[in-house]
Amino acid sequence: MPHFSIIVVSHNKPKFVMEAVQSLLNQTHSDWEGVLVDSGVLYNQGFFKDLKDPRLKVVPSGETRELARTKNMNSWCFNKWLNSGELKGELIKYLNDDDLLYPSAFETFWSYYTGHNREPQAMYASQDIGVVDSTGQTRIIGRRLADRPAGKFCKGRKLDCQVDYLQFCHTAKLLDKYREEFQTNEFHIEDRLQSLHADGIFLEQMGEIARVHNINQVLSMNRRTVDSVNIQHTESLVRQLLHRARGTWSNIRYAWKRRTRARKPTA
Repeated sequence: MPHFSIIVVSHNKPKFVMEAVQSLLNQTHSDWEGVLVDSGVLYNQGFFKDLKDPRLKVVPSGETRELARTKNMNSWCFNKWLNSGELKGELIKYLNDDDLLYPSAFETFWSYYTGHNREPQAMYASQDIGVVDSTGQTRIIGRRLADRPAGKFCKGRKLDCQVDYLQFCHTAKLLDKYREEFQTNEFHIEDRLQSLHADGIFLEQMGEIARVHNINQVLSMNRRTVDSVNIQHTESLVRQLLHRARGTWSNIRYAWKRRTRARKPTA
């Protein structure tokens, strides 16, 4: 059993995806397996033909234009592989094609996990926030700090809008508890209307069923590029406020739907 399984999602960002993949290959902790799930555009062009590392499998996602009209494709790809039965890692990580892992990310998570007798079921680490300009240069504009535990389970920090998916690491076993608690295999919200907010919902729900341990070391970079969905491409205060407002409204809608479903009588 590998220590880590990581799902890398690629959606036609040739300028950045190989940097994301290289950040995975550069990990100082080598016991991992990964699947790079490409939307098909780059895959069909043979873009990944020189990737020879046996730990990383490259596959087309199988998505269609019709599917993409209603689905958040990142979430759909994550869920597809989490439910595939093919991931064998003890810990699960995620990576998008415009973000970066720092070399010691896996080593640090694994050391914390085993150093606490494999008891932590969910963890998060600190993260740099970077903006890539038109010349391809990255500038650090901020940092998210993992300075205290998170999640409702331990009355810790809120995760939604405060913790990025790339900061997060969880055990494969925690997914079984998630299925039991929420009666679903849709871990990452697939509704396209939730695209700006899907990772926040997932993290909040994970934080409801387990303490999210904090590791105050900077282990990744969330990059905002001209090709990114993230509305916070720049450090503009207006854009940041707009992103938060959309996220808050989306969370209210989702919580209302959950309460409505819970009140419906069962047949």
